[in-house]
Parts: sequence; C-alpha cells; structure tokens
Amino acid sequence: MEPEDYDRLLADLRPRPTSEVVGLEAALGRRTAHEVRAPQSVPRVPTSAMDGFALDAAALAAARSGGEVSVVGDIAAGRPYVVLEQGTAVRVMTGAHVPSGAEAVVPVEFTDAQPAGGVPSTIRIADLPADLPSGWNIRRVGEDVGAGTVVLAPGDLITDAGTGLLAMLGIAAVDVTRPLHVGLIVTGDELGAPDAVVADASAQSPAALILNSNLPMLEAAIASAGASAHTRVCGDDPEAFLQVLEELSADTDLVITTGGISQGAYEVVRSALEGAHSTFGRVAMRPGGPQGHGRYRGTPLLHFPGTPAAAHVSFHLFARTLLGAGPLANRWRKAVAAGDDLSGHPRGVSLRPGVFTPNGEVEAMPRSRLHDFARADAIIRVPRAPAAFRPGDVVDILPC
Repeated sequence: MEPEDYDRLLADLRPRPTSEVVGLEAALGRRTAHEVRAPQSVPRVPTSAMDGFALDAAALAAARSGGEVSVVGDIAAGRPYVVLEQGTAVRVMTGAHVPSGAEAVVPVEFTDAQPAGGVPSTIRIADLPADLPSGWNIRRVGEDVGAGTVVLAPGDLITDAGTGLLAMLGIAAVDVTRPLHVGLIVTGDELGAPDAVVADASAQSPAALILNSNLPMLEAAIASAGASAHTRVCGDDPEAFLQVLEELSADTDLVITTGGISQGAYEVVRSALEGAHSTFGRVAMRPGGPQGHGRYRGTPLLHFPGTPAAAHVSFHLFARTLLGAGPLANRWRKAVAAGDDLSGHPRGVSLRPGVFTPNGEVEAMPRSRLHDFARADAIIRVPRAPAAFRPGDVVDILPC
C-alpha cells in the first residue's frame, strides 16, 4: 500500500470541526467556519475615482463647446453631500460621494483649476475624450463588493487582507473553526528530557540514553498546523500507556502516538491497542513504513514510528490530512529536480528531504535523517524502483 492509499483509509478519522465567534483582532490566521456574505455594498454610494469635478450632462455639453462651468460646491471624502444643480459642477475628491445627477467626474488635470487650494468659482475643460462613457470615473454602488456576495468561503484562511475586507464591510466578528486539540503520547523507556544529561552508555546505567526529540518536534508541528498540543511521555508498560490514553482521549479531538508499533518485544502501543482499538501494518514508504490507526472511545488515533525522521514524515503525510490540509494526493506540488540522480527503492516510495536552489529547482539531500529534514524546504517523493529521476525531470514535492 502506497502512502496515498493509506491516507485515503484515514479519511473517516478526520475530527468533526466545531466553531467559535471571535473579533477581528483575533481572526488572523483562523479559518472560516461558514461562508461570509457582504452585509452591504462597497461602495455604499457612488464615489469618485479621481480628484476632479462632477458634472451633469448639461455641464459636459457646455464644457465641450468651450464655455465656462460654474462650480457650486466642494465634497471631500467623508464630508457632507452637496446637491448638483443643473448645468453646474461640484469639486470632488477621491472617495467622495458623487452627487446625484452627475454624468462623469472630470479629473482636475483636464481643467484650468489648481490641483490644491480653494474651490474655483468656474472651470474650463479641455481635451475631453470623444467617446466619454457615462459614469466616467464614478465608482458605482457595489463596484467592489455587492451586498450578499460571498466574500469568504467555508474553510478560507483569514489573512491580513481578509481582516481588512471584513472591517470594510462592517463585520466586527466572524465565526471561525475552533483549533483542534491534539493529544501526543511519546513512548519509550529509553527516552530522556531534551535537557537531560545522558549517562555514559559504557557504564550500563539505567538512565535514558536517547533524548526525546519527538515530543518538541511534533508539538511544534501540531502548532504549525493550527492545532493545540497536549503532550505526555510514557514508558513501555501497556497498562500505564492505557491510563495516559484514557486521560488524553477524553479532552482531545485526535491522539497521535510515536514508537511501540513494530514487531519487537516491547511494542507498547501495539500490545495495548491491537485488535480492540487499532490496526497496524506497513505502508510502502521509507522512512515511516510501520503505521497504525484506530479509535479509542470514539477519539481518532494515529500511530507513528518512534524514529524521529519517520515521525516527522508521517506527520506531514498523514496527520496534516486529519488536521484540515486536505488529502495527501492533492497536496503534492510539482518541481524541477536538480543535483544528483534520484533512484527509487525496490521496497516502496522514498521520501527524501529537499532544498530549493536559487533558481527554484529542488535538490535532494544526501540522506533522510532528522538532521537533513531540519534543513529541508520540502519532502521529495521518489516512486519505488525502477523509477528514477535525473536533473531537469519534474518531481512531486510536499512543502514541509
């Protein structure tokens, strides 16, 4: 089974999102729970697209014949409306409310008026276009956004421009999806805290010999996916593991475990869950072949290998699907390969760390250790042998 096939099996595990209403100050980076429609048009009234003079049809006709046009008012953006009398003009600034009856706004540079200063009593206009359209330089009601228009679809990411759009429409609060709560259980008697002093292995000390990199790495990955991490560390005792899982599953939308899922003697996750709660097997991929999934009291479970590089790859391939990124098959992007030839492995898909070159191509790093993934811009998908890529070939990549 290839990674995309396994990912499709996980689709039913995706947590059901819930929503909450937040103010604009807290909306950045959140995703809309429902479609957002414009409650009003923008602009709400006809506005001027230029600094100039609003003229009705009679005033335009007079101007074309070379006559002077009387100026009867002045409207700046946000200032009160002025009535346009027949055959006259009103000075308007960009964004100002254009008076009713105006046929066009003539830019100030087409007139003999000064761009700044007081309002002239009259103006003359030269060089008007022969085919002057009706409504020239007048932004009609709803030209930017019409009332009732869907401005954000469900699941859209609210960006800085999005917050500005909502404010422009008078929307002070928005219904967004609640961040998912993800439980993370890192297993293994051999693990020590990242700041622990590692004992001398030659002394055969019972102290942990492996520093726990999976916990901070996956905690950061969960946060980068927009979710909230709830972390635990557990040894190789199945009963202790089940107690931790019982606690976490009650308050989380998804639980991820690392380690304890292979065929060895101390596979704590597999011993505790196989059959009754979870299914385990191999996916044709390297690193990250051992995988598992299931449910515990209704809470979805993902089980990743304990090797840090494998846990890292597994999260980006499978956990992000359940956290809202979409199916893995739809998330691969195309890039041009650079560097050395890439050869597939006979046992499955190879997932190689890659870095972007200055000209935008992607080059695979020599190995697939956590050290290499730490410097990577993307995961390169190399199909199983006999597939091979040479520089200039198009490859599938997953930004990471």
